[in-house]
Amino acid sequence: MELLVATTLLSIVLSSVYVLFHSSIQTWKRLEAGVNPQQDARLVMNLIARDINNLIASAGHLFEGDDQQMTLFTITEPFDKDTGEGGHLMRIEYRYNRGQKRLEREEALVETALPKIPPANREIDRSRIKVTKKKKVTLVEKVRGFEITYIWIPYDEKRNWKEPPTPVEPVRTQKHKLCWWLPQGIEIKMVLYDPDQPEEEIVFKEIFPIRAPSAHLTDKQLEKLLRDEV
Repeated sequence: MELLVATTLLSIVLSSVYVLFHSSIQTWKRLEAGVNPQQDARLVMNLIARDINNLIASAGHLFEGDDQQMTLFTITEPFDKDTGEGGHLMRIEYRYNRGQKRLEREEALVETALPKIPPANREIDRSRIKVTKKKKVTLVEKVRGFEITYIWIPYDEKRNWKEPPTPVEPVRTQKHKLCWWLPQGIEIKMVLYDPDQPEEEIVFKEIFPIRAPSAHLTDKQLEKLLRDEV
C-alpha cells in the first residue's frame, strides 16, 4: 500500500516537473525566435491607448475610419526624434495590411491649422491639411485578423437626473465618417497566431473609452446618421 502511494505521488511530481519544463522550453523557443504574441499585443494596445487618450477634441470632426483602419489627430510625442521632443500636433493612422498580414502605424507632423467643420452639405477639404516628416512602422507581423469597432452610448433625453442612469445598449458600428465627431469608445480586436500551436490562434480584445468630449447623440440621431450613410 505504501509503495502504491509513493508511486502515485512520484507520478504527480514528475508530471508537474514535465509540464513546467515543457512550458519553459516553449517560452525559450519563442524568445529565441523573437515571437511573443502576448507582449506584441500588450505593446500595441498600450500605444493605441496613448494615442486615443491624446485625441484633440477640437479635431473630432476629422476623426474617421472603418473596420480596418482609422485616422486621428493628437498631441503626442513622435516616434521620430528628428521631429523634435515633447508633444506635437500629429496625424496618426492605424492600418491593417490584410495582404501582408501586418498592422501598420503612420505618424506625420501637422504643419498647418486644421480645417474647421464646414457648413452643411459641404465636404472637408483634406488638401488644407499639410503634413511632413511621415514615418510608417510595422507594429506587428503575422496578424491573422484585425477589427475596429466604434461604440456610441445613446443619449437619453428623458433621463431623470435625480435618479441613477438606466443602462442602455450601446450602438456599435464599423465605420466612422468625417464630421461625425467622436464616439464614446473604440474597440480593438486583434488575432495573432499561437507559436506553440500554429493551427490555433490567440484573440486579444480591448475597449478604449474616449476621454475627450464626444458627441452625445440620441437613438434617433444615431439612426439618421447611419441611415444617411448607407
